[in-house]
Amino acid sequence: MSNMPFPVSPTADDVTPSELLLELPSRAALRRALAAADIADELEDGDDPEQFLDELSQVELRQAAAQVRYAARQTVHYFRLPGLASVSPSKIEDLIDSGGFGGQVRAVEELHDRVYVVCSVPESGTQAQLSVSEDARVTTVATFDPGTDLLAVRADDADLAAGTVQALRDHPDLTEWTAVSFREDGFQGRFEDVAVAGYEQLSLRVTTVSANTERIDVTGVEQGSGRADVRYDDVVDDLISRADTERSEAQLRLALRGQNTIPANPSVRIDFDDDSITFLQWVPEDTLHQLDRGIMNIK
Repeated sequence: MSNMPFPVSPTADDVTPSELLLELPSRAALRRALAAADIADELEDGDDPEQFLDELSQVELRQAAAQVRYAARQTVHYFRLPGLASVSPSKIEDLIDSGGFGGQVRAVEELHDRVYVVCSVPESGTQAQLSVSEDARVTTVATFDPGTDLLAVRADDADLAAGTVQALRDHPDLTEWTAVSFREDGFQGRFEDVAVAGYEQLSLRVTTVSANTERIDVTGVEQGSGRADVRYDDVVDDLISRADTERSEAQLRLALRGQNTIPANPSVRIDFDDDSITFLQWVPEDTLHQLDRGIMNIK
């Protein structure tokens, strides 16, 4: 899912809502977009998606398309920018095509009471030569709530995410940032309190050079409603507590407190080395928002 390209460029203004929705990767994804837009009609298995969309109003189509336009990249990296809270969307717009090197801002839009910044970033995240063709660039999206300091960057890896943040560097208040680390002890515990239903799989790295193994993988036993939460296994708890282990990767189910999440308890993968979280099935914009805002409130 993390490598899913944008079905339509987020900067395109000649694409209809129906065309955008029909580019979704599956019928299940289309159902989620419709549900997130509060559209009561349900797409049945035997329905033709194009005909189904033709029967919706233009308002309904625009609402559903808004759940899709910026939601293709479903690997998210988070950054704290101290100056972001005081920067207005119009000042971000001033950065469009202003940079001649590295990541560049291509478009800015306010939607869902948020700001979306579409960026073009060299495939390596950085730039060694003076010019990079568009074919060697990747589209990424950064988004934030006005008046807050958390920037959520939708990009496939840490280098592209860093290149996206660097695209904002021409604003004098946006030259300093810190990546949010999922491995940091204080953050990790609070994140689990506000957003995690259970860990289905966990990989630990053994840091002792003389150890017989470099990695320990643990998978929860299969239950009727999914896999058991490995955190409640005494052996796993002991492994996590050891001074010579650190979390490397985990697959878990989210439980975003007080939210009507679509789908319920979505599965994600956390890469603790990359400081990223990847949704393992397509989710609509509202679900991405819910996770962003949960992390935003962790201090």
